[in-house]
Parts: sequence; structure tokens; C-alpha cells
Amino acid sequence: MAAHKSGQRPVKRKSSSQGPGSPDIRSSLVEYLREVELDEERILANLVFEPVVIGRQLEENHFTITDFQGPEANRILLGAMLELIEDGLQINLANLMALLTQERPGKKTRLEISGGEDRVRELFLSPFSRPGVSMLDDIEPVVERIRDRNIRVEAHRTMVQFSERIIHGEKDAFEILGNSIQSLRNLFLQGSAGYIRSLDSHLAEMEELITDHREQKRSYLGLQTNFPILMERLNGFQKEFYLVTGGVGMGKSTFATQLAWDLANLNPDLTVIFFSLDLNRLDATSKIVSQASEIPIDYVKNPYIPRADIEEKRKAALQTVGKMSSRLILVDESCGRLFIDDVKKYVKRTRLERGGEVAVIIDPIFKILIRNQAQMSFNERCNLLSAELKSLAAVEGVTVIATAGLPKAISSRRPVKEDLEEIMGLLYDPYAVFFLYCDYLNNFDTPFLEWEWGKEDSFMIPITEAYIAKNKMGSTNARIFYRYFEAYAKFKECAPQEVENYTAMIENLERFKEQQTNPHSSRRGAGRAEEF
Repeated sequence: MAAHKSGQRPVKRKSSSQGPGSPDIRSSLVEYLREVELDEERILANLVFEPVVIGRQLEENHFTITDFQGPEANRILLGAMLELIEDGLQINLANLMALLTQERPGKKTRLEISGGEDRVRELFLSPFSRPGVSMLDDIEPVVERIRDRNIRVEAHRTMVQFSERIIHGEKDAFEILGNSIQSLRNLFLQGSAGYIRSLDSHLAEMEELITDHREQKRSYLGLQTNFPILMERLNGFQKEFYLVTGGVGMGKSTFATQLAWDLANLNPDLTVIFFSLDLNRLDATSKIVSQASEIPIDYVKNPYIPRADIEEKRKAALQTVGKMSSRLILVDESCGRLFIDDVKKYVKRTRLERGGEVAVIIDPIFKILIRNQAQMSFNERCNLLSAELKSLAAVEGVTVIATAGLPKAISSRRPVKEDLEEIMGLLYDPYAVFFLYCDYLNNFDTPFLEWEWGKEDSFMIPITEAYIAKNKMGSTNARIFYRYFEAYAKFKECAPQEVENYTAMIENLERFKEQQTNPHSSRRGAGRAEEF
């Protein structure tokens, strides 16, 4: 009572519930162990349900049994499944049971340690029966959560150990602190931060790539198409982000469709995902069949009156393109509009399922939606899209080719690199940028027009040019020329000598226009030349 009268507060006694064995601490530990076991169950269930996709994801993330810190039974099951994957065997109930019963690390077999035959059978028959365990499209968030939890525990253990050494150790405290920092740094590099590769691994990868392409007798590193000059200039389409742009009607969609077919047809281990957002799936398929067989596209899509001379060729072309259905995936907007997140998920899923290289073609880039894009300006949206596609190429290790249209005002002249300066992302993010331009669409008297001689129905063939405005690992400001066959919706690359001739023609035309614009300067230049 005296203490209260003097104004002092009574001292509160600590409740026994705050001790080491208190219910709060015990409940937190139980919750922690439950989360650990639940995440491990999610990994096992999804690995059993989709062994190919989830197995490749675990392999790419270097996920092993050491990442499992829960029950011993879960580590046994994960280790056995990873052994099956490494041996090239299918993960099924029979193979897993046979493997678990073979080894006996102690008095019990691995099957008995993992929970017995009933637990393994239940895992295969109803993998998602446990509350909180569900099928996941992407297992990486669970992997990251497990890694993050493990590194926190290991870091806490390391810091406790070194703090004890600082208090009770005989060594200098700064030396102990330095060792602690080094241990935490090693833990950080090996843990959830990912695996940082050394320069030696990059050199080894480069040598392996060079050896592979020497065996294929190819002079460039990237993927192959039917455009040899373009491939030499770009060193092939590599696992980078490429942009094909141009004005209205310059042939961007046709060029993208032809690239999709060439890439799938000429690269046997490649899967091509063609997001055709400008043409519907029937129009895009008709173009592919026409380009593959060189028969009129109108007859491919609507052979109303059968023509005996090309009917058999049309049927053969349909079979040829049909054989490529497993490696050429055509996606349009018939299933709904696509967001950039949908594209990334689809690409990742396809890469994991197929296991080989993947190329992604998007026509056009502006049809891809972004969440909350109504709050963005057009330039901000373009910059974000280009950054996302560049990241997609780097993270997933795929080739990304996208088309983008230029403003209508630019369609009336040859485009230049400065036309993209206002949209910085489309200029700086791509690995290479090239413009398509056909002078015939603006000038019917253009010299870039040829007759196709030697046929009864001879017609004029316009010349389309591809101007390489940017190339991070090759020549820029170079032009390549193509003949465009409208009946087949197909480009054919001009020969090297023709490319030189057409390039010289453009230079002469530009010089002539400059002289017409500034006649006095040309006269002064001529006078100086005569003096010499």
C-alpha cells in the first residue's frame, strides 16, 4: 500500500507463460513445423502429378533433398524420385516402390522409413487429398519459400554460434566478426539468392555451343531460317529479344508468319509458339500452308473450284504442315485477350513440357495487355512490354521475336532509327531492330519493282527492304532486300550481288534528291571538283 501512496507502480511479475516452454512458443514452433511439412507435401504431390514439368523445374533450381528440412520420410521420397529422373526412368508407382524396397539403410527399408506402402500408394492415387495441398501451375514460389525459410534458420544458427564465440572466445572480436560475415556471405551465395555462375562456366558454355554448331556446319550461332544473308548479319536468331517494325502494310505479319514456319521446319529440336494477334488462326494457317508449298493462298483457304494442277499439291502441303503440329503452336485471341503474364506462363510451361529450345513470335507486341494499363501512357506501356519481353528471353532462355507498327505518317518514307527514339524501350531493349519498307506502296513509279518473266501470268514483284537499324553484336545501317510474292504471301531473299546493286540504287536516289533540294550546293561542289 505504501508503494501505491508514494506514486510508484507495483512491479509486474513475469508470467510463467513467457518462459522457454510457454504455450506461445510451443504453438509458434508447431505452426512453423506444420508450414515446413506442408510445403514439402506440395512439392511431392505436384512432382507425382506432373513429373516432367515439376522435375525440370526442380532440376533448374538445383533443388535437392538437402532443401527438405522436415520429416525424414519426405526426404526419402524426394530423393527416390530425383534418382528416377536422373536415371531417365518415369516417376510412377511401380518404379518408385521398386526403388524404395531395394535399399535398406538400417534395419528398415527406405519404403518403411517413408511411411510404408499405403502412404506411397495414397500419394499417387490422391496427391491433393491433404488440406492445403493443391495443384500448382508454377512450383518456384514454393521452392523460393523453402529456400528462404532454410536460409533464415541457418543464418540464425550461424549468428548465435559466432555471438557465443565473441562473448566467451579468446580470439579477437573483430576476427570472429569477420569470420561470421564470411560465413553469412557464403550462405547467401549458396541459398535463396540463386547460383551465381563463374566466368569459367561461361567460357565452357561458349565452347560447347561452338562445338555443337561446328558439327552442324553452321557459320552462325543462332537458329536457322531461309534468309541466309539476314542470318549472317544477325549471327542467327539467338536467345534474345528481336524487334521487327515498319509502317502500315509493309508485311510485318507475313514476315512473322514465315519466320514461324522456317524456324520450326529448319530447327528439329525447336518448339515455336506463334502468338498471332493480328491474324486469326485460319488466316495464319493458310499463309503457312501457302508459304510452305508455294501455291496461291486464295486456293489454300477456299478451293471452291478444284484445280487439277495444284489440288494434289495443296493436299500434300496440308499434310506437311500437319506433321509440324507438335512443334509449331499457334495461339490467337479466340480464347480471350492475352496479358503479358499469360504469355510468360505459357512460354514457361511449354519449355518445361517440351524440354528443348523454344522460340516465341508475337505479332504484334501492342496487342499484349498489361494490368492497369489504363493508367499508363502509350510510351510507358511500350517500355514496360519491351522490358518484360527482354526479361522473358533472358530468364527462360528463349528466342523472342516481336513485331511493332510505326505511326502512319512514317509509312510514307523510309524509316530510320530516330523514329523510335520517343519509345526508348523499343529502341534500347531489343538485341536487334530492323525496319521493313516497300517503296512500291508509296510510289508506283519506283525502280524497286520487277517483272516475273517466263510465266503465262507474269506479274510485277515489289522489292521489300529490311534495314538493320540496331544490332548489338554485328553490323548496323545495313539493308537486305526481298522479293515479295503476293500470291504466296512469301518473301524470298535477293542474292548478295542484287543486295549490293539495290543498296547503291538507294544511295544514288538519295544523292539525286539532295541535289534537287540544294542545287546551288551541288554546283559549288562540282566547281571545286573541276578545279582539281
